[in-house]
Order: sequence, then C-alpha cells, then structure tokens
Amino acid sequence: MKNYQKKSAFLILFGLSLNIYNIHSQTNNNTSLYNWFDTTLGKQNLDINNGALHTNPYKTLDDNTLYFDEDVFTKGTLTFEGQTYYETALKYDIYRDILVLNPYGASEHIGISLVTEKVDAFSLYDRNFVKLKKGQYNSPNLTTGYYETSESSEDFVFFIKHSKLMQKIVKEDGIFYKFKRSNNYLLAYHKKLYTVNSKSEIIQIFPDKKKQINEFYIMNREVKKSDLNKFMTNLMKFIYNSLSNQNN
Repeated sequence: MKNYQKKSAFLILFGLSLNIYNIHSQTNNNTSLYNWFDTTLGKQNLDINNGALHTNPYKTLDDNTLYFDEDVFTKGTLTFEGQTYYETALKYDIYRDILVLNPYGASEHIGISLVTEKVDAFSLYDRNFVKLKKGQYNSPNLTTGYYETSESSEDFVFFIKHSKLMQKIVKEDGIFYKFKRSNNYLLAYHKKLYTVNSKSEIIQIFPDKKKQINEFYIMNREVKKSDLNKFMTNLMKFIYNSLSNQNN
C-alpha cells in the first residue's frame, strides 16, 4: 500500500477519534495534520524518497548557478504521483530541467533527482509550476518538462519555460561554466497553445487588441528591460482583463 493510502486511512480514524478539526480551518489543519503524519510515519519512508543521486559537475564563477535562484534547498510544496507533500526541501535545476529533493534528515549537500514522470506540480519561491507533457494541447513542438504557470481562467493560461544556456570558460586555474537565462513564453488560449515570445506573435493571436498591446509596450518599457518575466506576466493579465471587459 502506498504511503498516501496509509495516510488517508489513518487520518479518517484519527479524525473520528479526536474530532478536533472544523470546516473553517480545514486547509491549515489538513496541512498540519499531513505534516504530523509524515513525521510520525517516518519521512525517510515516504514515496518521494526515490530517485538518482543528484550531482552538479559544473564549477561556476561568483554566484552564477544552473539553478532557478540559488544552489540551496528551499521549503516548497510538491505534488508527486497525486499526493501533496508540504514544507519539502527543494531546488530546481533549470539547465537540465530537474527537480531536486533534499530527503528529510539528510545533509543539505545530499539531493535526489525526482523522476519527472512522477512529479505533477510544485511550488517554490511563491511561484507555481506544473508538468506539461509532449503533445499536450495538441502541440507537437511542446516538450515534456516543468513550466511556471499563471492561470487567469481555464481558457487563458500563461506559461513560462525557464531555462539556461551554458558557456564554457577556460582560465589558467581551470575550466568554469557560466549560465545565462533563456526563457520561453507560451499561452494556452481556448485549449490551443501559442508561442508568445514577441509582440508580433501576441498581436497575431489578438489582432483586435493591437492598439492596446502597443500602448502597453510603450508604457512598460522600463519593466520589460529590468524584468521580462514580470513584464510578460503583467501583459497577459492586461490582455485577459481587456478581453473580459469586452465580453461584459
């Protein structure tokens, strides 16, 4: 029996015997209760503690890293084979598109590369990521991997595919590597997936919004220069709100 099946059965008995939880605080209580169960059962026995040992063979200069933010484990939420795990130590290798787990009780230098096929979604740094599969949205160009998601509605979902390019640097004291961000932007609109890396691609999807889109680019040029991810996220929200107001 999988741990989540054991967990569900135990929680039913636990809830019936103690009856200390109520509907108004259900979400927080569920999180606390699941964490309590994981600790009681033994986090070292959880299903997520399976995978290859994660290694990083790339020596970098300064604070440059192949990871999403930095080379440290951060508390996040993981959905693995349909089961959600809270306060899990994770880091995201965006160069190789690998989600890395620091097993409970292990040294912070130990990481397990989670099997992509078993990961459904995760949250890290207050950002939400989902796994998309090749061919999803009937798009032959979509590759299986993790995508940051910002859902305005079921028919309007914005994705950021985070990635990094690697540059090899040869110095007198050794070989080093430098990683530079190279993100792609996609929009699932009415169940069809579009690439939205340029203004022309966006206008092609929303020709009636050409004027508003051009104005948005002009008004937010500084944001575009300093934080392209933020700019694109705000632009997609702007377009969605414009479409919603039009339909009201």
